[in-house]
Amino acid sequence: MNIVEQVPEYIRSLIPYEPGKPIEEVEREYGISDSVKLASNENPLGPSPKAVAAIREKLDQLNLYPDGDCFY
Repeated sequence: MNIVEQVPEYIRSLIPYEPGKPIEEVEREYGISDSVKLASNENPLGPSPKAVAAIREKLDQLNLYPDGDCFY
């Protein structure tokens, strides 16, 4: 048996992460200049108002760690 055949189909069918293009390529592709490159997890719009409200609601509990055996 081939080792790849031992990997479940749901894992074999995953599409690999495709990293972002270099800033020079993006500028060339869109005909722009002086771009600012953000990491994939950065958002120029800031956090969602719902996320900010949820954090504010729990500020007094941010020092607490959840029980590792706890499921919400």
